[in-house]
Amino acid sequence: MSREIVLDETISVPRSLRDCFAYVADFAHVEEWDPGVRSAERLTPGPPRTGSEYRVVMKAGFSLHYTVVEFEPQVRVLMDVRSSVFDAREEILFDATDEGTRIRYIARFRPRALLGIAARMAPGMMDAVGKSAMRGLRRALQDAYTAPSDPSRHERCDRLVLPGMFGFTRFGYRKAKRRWKPVSARLDGRHIVLTGATSGIGLAAAHTLAAMGADLTLAGRDGSKLAAVVDAVRSSSGNASVRAETADLALMADVNALADRLLSQGRPIAALINNAGALFNPRQETEEGLEKSFALLLLGPFILTERLHPLLAQAGSARVVNVLSGGMYTQRLRVRDLQNTRGTYSGSAAYARAKRGLMILTEEWAARWRAEGIVVNAMHPGWADTPGVESALPAFRRLTRPLLRSPAEGADTVVWLAAATEAAQVSGLFWLDREPHPSHISDKTRESGEDRAALLAALEGFLTEGPVHPDTQRRGRRSKG
Repeated sequence: MSREIVLDETISVPRSLRDCFAYVADFAHVEEWDPGVRSAERLTPGPPRTGSEYRVVMKAGFSLHYTVVEFEPQVRVLMDVRSSVFDAREEILFDATDEGTRIRYIARFRPRALLGIAARMAPGMMDAVGKSAMRGLRRALQDAYTAPSDPSRHERCDRLVLPGMFGFTRFGYRKAKRRWKPVSARLDGRHIVLTGATSGIGLAAAHTLAAMGADLTLAGRDGSKLAAVVDAVRSSSGNASVRAETADLALMADVNALADRLLSQGRPIAALINNAGALFNPRQETEEGLEKSFALLLLGPFILTERLHPLLAQAGSARVVNVLSGGMYTQRLRVRDLQNTRGTYSGSAAYARAKRGLMILTEEWAARWRAEGIVVNAMHPGWADTPGVESALPAFRRLTRPLLRSPAEGADTVVWLAAATEAAQVSGLFWLDREPHPSHISDKTRESGEDRAALLAALEGFLTEGPVHPDTQRRGRRSKG
């Protein structure tokens, strides 16, 4: 065994002790700030604590196994490290200062043969590695990044079908990830409402947002599933501020009742995430007489967002995130057939048209609410392997399964738009993997100004008339779409 190598580096950052500790103590974040790290993951369930284990893969080609042996919140984290290259004990100490927080990193490395020889030949090598990592941590905690804002960068690629579709896959996700900046923002005390949280993209987003400290309200139609999700999210994050609201978001009576409950609670909403969705084949109607794709994917988000506008405005710097689909690239808004009554019905086309309509609303809300500090964006999760895809598109899933993203990868941009500091800088755009993309790739799908006005008028008609009652309003509702 070679002689011990000691690194001792200190940085100071203008962030609260609580924020700094929460970010650094979850060592899975090391891949965001250490340039020598390729990937990192927590291997143990629950929030960071004594006994937590992490696997860190280095760009040099070897992996490290971290075990937390001492954990004092907002004071210190002590970890044992094992690898084929060296063993180590790493300690991170935290102190509040008048300007923010001081972080001291002390590492005692015991190199194995090859690293020991390299360290003797280049004694400054390990010191340089430590300094580089701490510079990265300082930048991450300073959190002074600029959001990309030009969709034209991806326009040519998106217009070419195969390159554009490559971006939807897990390989496109991994390629995009190389350009990402750290997200050290915290959401403590920030109220976030998330629909469709019992599986897939919504469930993955719920776990991450709760781990970032959000005061989380999860809305969905199945009360028993929601209760199980609330328990699981609380357990995984250590965040007790997670609660459920039961509502079938395809029923406007339920949507209005949910809005009424949230308005009566009076808590400002820092972010509203319209994620609930499903693909229906064959054509189906709700008990209120509305075609289900239109009701769940377009009318429901419209009514919920419009009615919660007062709580968004009260938050001071709120965000709305609308979860869309790349399928909208193939469809034009059919404002005179919003409920898909004409011609042969296609569930995929109905889904895509509703998402096209929600993109239009994203742009309209962004312009209308800009002066109130409300940022509104839409995103595409890519091709993610979710229960919804498995049930609605089994043939597609069988064909593309090796290319599909995990739900967490699909949910990443949802979280980024809701949480990242720089994501508040831009509004009204369509995002994939934290980068803006054009909302149209063909003039054939581009709606006219008259179509946009007609869509808003049709949706506002439902809003002003109040909840739908199937026996008395079925005929009138159909006539609007």
